[in-house]
Amino acid sequence: MEPSLQVQEQVELASHGGEKVFDDVGELQHYQRVSWYALALSTSGAWFYPPATLVSIPLLGYNAYNLVKTIRQSDKAEQTSPLTIFEVIAVTGTLVTGRPATASVLMLLSFGTRKLLLQAGNISNNIGFAKPFNPRFAKVWTLRDGAEIETSVADLQQGDIVVLHAGETVAVEGKILEGIGTIRQYSLCKQMKLVPKQEGDKVFPFTQVESGCLHVQPAPV
Repeated sequence: MEPSLQVQEQVELASHGGEKVFDDVGELQHYQRVSWYALALSTSGAWFYPPATLVSIPLLGYNAYNLVKTIRQSDKAEQTSPLTIFEVIAVTGTLVTGRPATASVLMLLSFGTRKLLLQAGNISNNIGFAKPFNPRFAKVWTLRDGAEIETSVADLQQGDIVVLHAGETVAVEGKILEGIGTIRQYSLCKQMKLVPKQEGDKVFPFTQVESGCLHVQPAPV
């Protein structure tokens, strides 16, 4: 079986059969963004427009549920650590006592800290701390006029499409426009895992393309 067909079968199996693979980096970034929205709404409600606080409540409930989900995806030692227990008690307490802004900050810190740890794990396992890697000046293959040319991330132009091949370290955050593959990245279980990727999914810096070829539209800086 050709490698591309094997990758396609892996992605289809992950998408349609059984439980979808938890994309640790992508999920944490999403929950962190929701925390920012909840913080903006809750502080606006406290200072300017009280009804805005009511709008933040569903976001906080959503993130509270996903904080528990995130903890369940972590390794056993992390699940029962004093810090995790404190996080759960603090978030629950602020929600019960009606302090949405404080709850938003706590969730923002919880998700943000975990995301930083994942980035450190990706750097350590995919790049190595002994090898400097600045995503802004990393070399990438860019699709221009139907041909692939090598350029640095700093020199990317609007409308450029970055082409990621197997074995390459991802240097840009962006959305997959075309292609299928698997990304090797650090997980909350403190182990490396393979996450299937296809059109519409996002990729993140410091992760690595394990197989396949992906055409990625870089996110706006």
